[in-house]
Amino acid sequence: MRDIELIIKVKPRLHITLIGMNRDGYRINGGVGFAIQEPSLELSFSRSKSFAFSDYRNSPFANGEVQRLQNVIDNAKENIKASQNINVEIKGNMPTHFGFGASTAIRIACLEALYILNTAKFSSEKLVICSGRGGTSGIGINSYFIGGFIVDLGRKADTTIHRPSSMSENRSTLPLLMQRLEMPDWPIGICIPSKITNKNENEEKEFFLRTCPISSEKVYESLYVVIYGLYAAVRENDKKTFYSSIRNIQQCAWKLAERNEYGKNILDIEKQLYESGAAAVGMTSLGPSLFFLADDVSNVIKKMNEVNADCNLLLTKPSNKGRNITSV
Repeated sequence: MRDIELIIKVKPRLHITLIGMNRDGYRINGGVGFAIQEPSLELSFSRSKSFAFSDYRNSPFANGEVQRLQNVIDNAKENIKASQNINVEIKGNMPTHFGFGASTAIRIACLEALYILNTAKFSSEKLVICSGRGGTSGIGINSYFIGGFIVDLGRKADTTIHRPSSMSENRSTLPLLMQRLEMPDWPIGICIPSKITNKNENEEKEFFLRTCPISSEKVYESLYVVIYGLYAAVRENDKKTFYSSIRNIQQCAWKLAERNEYGKNILDIEKQLYESGAAAVGMTSLGPSLFFLADDVSNVIKKMNEVNADCNLLLTKPSNKGRNITSV
């Protein structure tokens, strides 16, 4: 790589659940989640005549994902009549398709770098529209810029079917942000199972096709837990209610369907986490990564390491700031 000119450090988000996965409702999709400090990514950029991409993570982009990213960057370069493309290197421990929003973060960061290195004017909304991300959930596209706890209301219902974000890039409107709150400084444990295979984009699409729509009554149940449980708990710094709400959302229809994709494998790890002292365990997005809360997260990690060598465990905390940009 040429001399580095720009570094963007991005943080993951935990996607607690999608909400409006029913038919004939007012709105479609929407969800709730929050940004955390780790596992993170560092993207280094320099100007280049053509797009170049080096991914040094243990779980890098597949070839098709790299090509779609290049298409997005090349199209943006053409639209702003930029003289330079970008050369990007990615390092860090945030894997793709493990529930942390890596694909969204990488795409928006690359677009932001392209605009900055070509001294082109832009807004966060413009970057998101160019990225094509946020078609299913507004958690990642908002937490990238501002961090915190995010509740989004999806978009107005239309005739389109429910699809994952990777299959929802040709949409004309962004999800409606309900509110962004400062997330309390509660310790968060992360558990990345090393022996459970994550879902690729085709498997995600197939899951949506056979699972959607769910009944409106099931959506109402999720919405109650999200607003009266999670949202209220964050506003009131009520850790006990937050724990209870995380536990309850795992049994709501949409989240339960996501968890059932992994069957006994996820349930066994969840049981071990509870037996190790976790007060609440959730699966982020379509998994397979889990997050957990406890009064002593470090002790839970210590005990888990004694009973399960097939999980990568780390201690982190919420992030109330978005990406960090450094000019070199």
